[in-house]
Amino acid sequence: MRSHSSTFYNPSSFIASTSSLRLIPRINAFSKNVAFHLETVFLFTKSDIKTTVIPVSILAIGTAPLCSSQPIEHALKAIFWLWMILLQFNLFNQTISPEEDAENKPWRPIPSGRISLRNAIIARWISIPACAMLSSYFGSAVLVPCILFTVLVFMYNFFDCDKNGFAKSLFNGFGYSMMALGTSLVASCDKASGSIFETLNYRNFPELTIFFFVISTTIHAQDFQDVEGDREIGRNTIPMMLPNVSRISMPILLPLWSVIIISLCHPPAWLAAIYLGLSMVVGFRFFLMREVKHDEWSYVLYNAWLSLTIVHMGLYKRQAPQSVSWAMEPSHSFSGNLSGTLSRQFGVC
Repeated sequence: MRSHSSTFYNPSSFIASTSSLRLIPRINAFSKNVAFHLETVFLFTKSDIKTTVIPVSILAIGTAPLCSSQPIEHALKAIFWLWMILLQFNLFNQTISPEEDAENKPWRPIPSGRISLRNAIIARWISIPACAMLSSYFGSAVLVPCILFTVLVFMYNFFDCDKNGFAKSLFNGFGYSMMALGTSLVASCDKASGSIFETLNYRNFPELTIFFFVISTTIHAQDFQDVEGDREIGRNTIPMMLPNVSRISMPILLPLWSVIIISLCHPPAWLAAIYLGLSMVVGFRFFLMREVKHDEWSYVLYNAWLSLTIVHMGLYKRQAPQSVSWAMEPSHSFSGNLSGTLSRQFGVC
């Protein structure tokens, strides 16, 4: 006779499988909930990814001291710090004037209903200690630009500094510089060396000083396309205060800054020609082509010029003497200085 193995009923395994089946929908719901909130947080900063996160990251990481160990980890930490600081700014900015976003950017979290204004305001105040603690984790030197940036954000939003064109330009210059400084410090391998005063000595960051002046004197390029919208909400930008002078300033300031930066950096001739040529094209576009659609494209080209400015700032920092001097040594080429830097960092001959 053939023997058949007996099958026994195990109630505990049945209960376990039933519990697992009940748990799956809960896990799916939790995952969707987390994904929803992560997307909401991202949408607060979506507009700044191309205009701020990418260029400032390139500037800061490109000019930070080279890391021989874990360079990718340092870079990712720096980008995360920058994104957190930007999130703080956007939480302030978008909770102060949600009606403006409802008209111009309805996809943002508050006007789209992804988060209530009350909860966004709570997140706004939480972001202050959160950014401070994150900065402290990276070092006391990183905490300084974080605090300064927070003060700037507070003044910009609560004291109507964005309503005056000149104040707005200055705050943009300081804001970009503080973001780049903090990002550079996080990306740097030697931020812990020396005292905080030595680390934050302005002579260590000549490229950021130049970048501040470039931004402060040319950032009104972003306001030409928004004159009508700014007028409706009571914002008085430089193109509104000085409509003709602001237009004339573009074909003067952009080439002027290009010539100054080229003289400091000594880039290859082809790069200098592209950089200077683009500055003239962008400047005269703003001056001659004054319709909104043209201003939008001119601003795109302005960002391309600004990206080349960042590239030149990287050249400038790499050529700057390691003894932390304001002036460059014109007798040294970029390749020679970079080779020396690589030799010191990696032991390359």
